[in-house]
Amino acid sequence: MAITITAQSGEPLPTGEYRVELTAIELSNGQYGEQLKWTFSVPDKGRNLVAYSTFSASLASKCMRWAGALLNRPVQAGEQVDFEALVGKTAVAVVLRKRKEDGSEYNAVDDLLPLRTATAGEPAEEGDPFE
Repeated sequence: MAITITAQSGEPLPTGEYRVELTAIELSNGQYGEQLKWTFSVPDKGRNLVAYSTFSASLASKCMRWAGALLNRPVQAGEQVDFEALVGKTAVAVVLRKRKEDGSEYNAVDDLLPLRTATAGEPAEEGDPFE
């Protein structure tokens, strides 16, 4: 099997909302203990983004909110979430362009939102890339 990688520009994306696909999720040990490492692709930009969250069962936790965004509905109390089953699902990432002390810039995923859908009686916005 060939091992390939597509080279990416080091230039961070502008702050904004981007349609993303979860391509990988894994448990990792970081400076704050056990956490989830989320890898998203931004198909329209040919880029990948990596973000981290706590591994918490609280409905208010980032990992449960993000799981809900990928499921396109809130996670309910008592519901068991299979995070690996979220791979391949899409959502909207709120991406920030931040600056480090040394002046270099990077992207941070600030939040994950469900894909927008038109509600009954409400037309989808024309040109909305997240339909």
